[in-house]
Amino acid sequence: MSTQQERFELVDGRIFRMMTGAKQSHNVVTANIVATLLPQARSGGCRTTSSDTAVRTGPATVRYPDVVVDCGPSDPDALEASPPTLVVEVASPETSAIDATDKLDEYRAHGDLRLILFVDPDVMSVKLYRRGGDGRWDVERYGDRAMVVGLPEIGASLALGDIYATLDPSPRPRLRLVEEPNSR
Repeated sequence: MSTQQERFELVDGRIFRMMTGAKQSHNVVTANIVATLLPQARSGGCRTTSSDTAVRTGPATVRYPDVVVDCGPSDPDALEASPPTLVVEVASPETSAIDATDKLDEYRAHGDLRLILFVDPDVMSVKLYRRGGDGRWDVERYGDRAMVVGLPEIGASLALGDIYATLDPSPRPRLRLVEEPNSR
């Protein structure tokens, strides 16, 4: 097994080690999203990249979403998206709590972002945050393979059937019974 390069994010000036070596479902969903968005976004002059594109969310905070669509001017030497229009976070057990709280708040405060997409690779669950013309964020939820997420801001759409192609995710979260100590 080959060793993977360590990954880091900068949060409020502090360096945090990030997960490397995601599960197959995470990698497949990420690749499916990139493959689906790439030709559509490109026809509108946008670039679709995966997790090596930085998004600056504050003066001392840099995040690395799983997918970024950047519709700003092209700069082949840029290390950051400028400006990012869409970010996608594919859930993993290690990062889902931070994704749904800290990162969501940072992304929503980013002046250029218009779309924030959260995808669960193991459960058929997609949540889209869309910034309206008034600056307010609306939330859209998708949970059926036949549903399509419209993304006119980047000239694209994502069918859940394409996101989850070759996977068989659960239609809803699996519930687990958790016994408390001393409950017997």
